[in-house]
Amino acid sequence: MTRRAILLTPVDVALLGQLGRTASLVEACRQLGITRDRGAYRLRRLERLARGPVVATRKGGAGHGATRLTIRGATLLRRGGALVAIDPRASRRAPTERPTVLEGDWHARPEPNVVVDGLRLFVGFHAEESERVRLELDPDSVVVAIERFRTSARNVLAGVVREVRRRGPGTGPVSDRLRVDVGGPVVDVALTERSVGELHLSKGRRVFLYVKATALRRSPGGRSPPTTRGSRRS
Repeated sequence: MTRRAILLTPVDVALLGQLGRTASLVEACRQLGITRDRGAYRLRRLERLARGPVVATRKGGAGHGATRLTIRGATLLRRGGALVAIDPRASRRAPTERPTVLEGDWHARPEPNVVVDGLRLFVGFHAEESERVRLELDPDSVVVAIERFRTSARNVLAGVVREVRRRGPGTGPVSDRLRVDVGGPVVDVALTERSVGELHLSKGRRVFLYVKATALRRSPGGRSPPTTRGSRRS
């Protein structure tokens, strides 16, 4: 199969993961806080770029129809997009919201990661061992779910919603900004008002954030000399 450069977004991976569990497009979209139309659009886009069906739909019957992953779709999910080449320009696209800025120490093992306030975040860039770096995370690149599911996203962060506030026009008629405490760092997430309502997101709600390693970008000018303090458990 010829490899092609496509953008496999966190939403694409999360959607395939939910379909693998529920075999229902409606339920998968509900869990992800997106509309069915958006979910169907993402699937059509994947099928067009992957040059083949990623799901097979059966209508009617005792089960009232089902949408299941094809072998191609299951391969995309299992390999996290290894069936195709992920476009490296994806992480450099212009953000629609001010990014969350985090700071921590870079480590090479078990794989490239940055420890932020005791939380290990896997990243897709290299630095010097124990180098202090700053990260940027676009609020609209974070997938929010109310339960865990299988995905290729390297970072699965359990957290608690600390704040929900209105942000004005966004991906839908309006957008909301969630502030989620993930055990030290606080991450901002951009969602539509409808998604917030369908997932019943409010202050105190426990959620899971799914973040691909490539979505954590190194902040420009974020390089600092390696830390000189003593060894620290990470």
